[in-house]
Amino acid sequence: MEKIRLSPRLQAAADMIRPGDRVADVGTDHGYLPVWLRQNGVCERVIASDVRPGPLDSARASARRFGTEGIGFRLCSGLTAISPEEADAVVIAGMSGETMIAILEEAGWDWGGKRLILQPMTKRPELLAWLYGHGLCIREERLAAEGEKLYWVLRAEKGTEALPRPAYLWAGFTETEYARRLRRRLERALRGMRKAASPDGEAIKETETLLEDMKDAYGW
Repeated sequence: MEKIRLSPRLQAAADMIRPGDRVADVGTDHGYLPVWLRQNGVCERVIASDVRPGPLDSARASARRFGTEGIGFRLCSGLTAISPEEADAVVIAGMSGETMIAILEEAGWDWGGKRLILQPMTKRPELLAWLYGHGLCIREERLAAEGEKLYWVLRAEKGTEALPRPAYLWAGFTETEYARRLRRRLERALRGMRKAASPDGEAIKETETLLEDMKDAYGW
């Protein structure tokens, strides 16, 4: 049987799933993650959901192509057609942090005992602020490189930790290539703001504060 191969960011998400978990893959697109989980015997049951019929049809086609059973398909927005009892882990990958927040708010689940595996394309600080504000904490994070791009993959679970410092919200809990790239972008932006005909004092101060916190957090 042909074996499916995942992109680095989807593989990082797959590696965060516990064997035997029931998984809901929200916004499944081509259904590659559910197929991989079933092919490799990680999960007996996976739900692939998408808000559009086209991607869900593509996911069904992937399951047929790779001869994979044990995948349920739901046409729905976020988790609206999935009950909490059906999933131990929820994967949401390839969306903005704002969209993820909207999906989680709409679901309104009690996240006790569950894993959220999130791969935000944008708005990481806003997503983390929402998670920590709703009794969830980051338990694991990984960087996945695809070409020149770096993607965060996060595992969140219930917890009572305080909101992390700005450096960790923006750039990760440990020093990484992502943090170093962000530092260079911020330094360039700061130089540009200072040279502007009408400098934005508030933006300059915010950028300076974040840079100082990153230098302190990572020992630069």
